[in-house]
Parts: sequence; structure tokens; C-alpha cells
Amino acid sequence: MPVRNELLDEIKDVLGSSITPSFTVSSAADDLFEAFIFSIIIQAARAEGATISYQCINGGSPNPFVFRTSPGYIGSNRRNYGYAVINFSGCPLLEAHVGIRVAGQSNVLHECDVSVLLKDEADLCRRGLGRVAPRSSKVIIAAEAKHYTVGLPLHLGRAFLGLARDLSVNDLYFITNREANFIEKLLSQRLTKHPCKWQ
Repeated sequence: MPVRNELLDEIKDVLGSSITPSFTVSSAADDLFEAFIFSIIIQAARAEGATISYQCINGGSPNPFVFRTSPGYIGSNRRNYGYAVINFSGCPLLEAHVGIRVAGQSNVLHECDVSVLLKDEADLCRRGLGRVAPRSSKVIIAAEAKHYTVGLPLHLGRAFLGLARDLSVNDLYFITNREANFIEKLLSQRLTKHPCKWQ
């Protein structure tokens, strides 16, 4: 539970006191970890001078802020999912999401645990009646987040390399809470060939 408490506290700090996250300390640790990575991205954007606003799929400010806990379309209104709008002065607007599907170069859909994409692309997808996925070429950052209590199996690294081949994302990250020497070695050998990073 202490790890869950720490993750949840960090998420709450980033969202601010006026917005409550949909998660509690009894939420799944992997879901909290994805939301934690989302909060790190928001903190980094703020540190670089961006203004952040929070919105939800049905319009307005989300309260509670509902994080996705399974992959879904960006326009899905199954629940009133929240997301962040990131505004860097003089730059196109961006959005940060948890758990959305993104179309790879092959047109196969992939889940991005955490992503930052162009707001224009997100708006276009939302106008598509809920079952349109953003093109990976319009995604600026995508993160594969793995929270494990035991060692990470090597197949996760192999799957990530396949994902890296199909997504045309500016920055693609594999982020985990544990050391994974074999996966780190595998990904390190591929960094020059594929746009992926080990964190």
C-alpha cells in the first residue's frame, strides 16, 4: 500500500486541490503507475513554461478526473474520461492522455499507456463518432508503462521493439518501476535503429 499511497499523492498534487482523481489507494498499482507517468509529463510541461488545463470528454472541467484503466478510443464516452491540454506559447496545442489507442503505420491499433499528441488530431478523432484513433505520426510522446512486483519478462522488451517499428512517434519510452537488465540490454542495442528510450 505505501507505493500506492505515494503514487496517488503525486497524482493529486499535479491535478491540484480542486480536482479529485478517480483512483484510490485500492486501485490497481499498474493503473496508478500510468497516471503517475501522466503526472510527470504534466510537471515537465509546466517546468518548461506550458499552461495546463484539464478537460473531459463530455466537455468542461473533470471532477473527478477519470483515468482510463483499459485501452480505448480517444473519443469514447463510455465514461467521462479526463485529459490535459498543454499550451506552450506560440506552439500548436497538445493533449496528454492515458490509455488511448493509436494507429500505427500498418493501421493496426496499439495502446499507448501515456501519450502526448497534437490537439488538432485529437479533435479530429473526437469528431469521428468515437471510433477513430489518432495517427501515430501526430503523437509527440508515447510511453509504455510497466509496474511489476517481480522481474519483468523479456517478452515485454521484444513486444516494445515491435511497437517501436510500427509507431512513427517522435519520442517513445519504455518505463518501469523495476530494474530489468535483460530488457535494458535488448533495448540499448536497438536505440540507434529505432526511436525508443529506456527509463
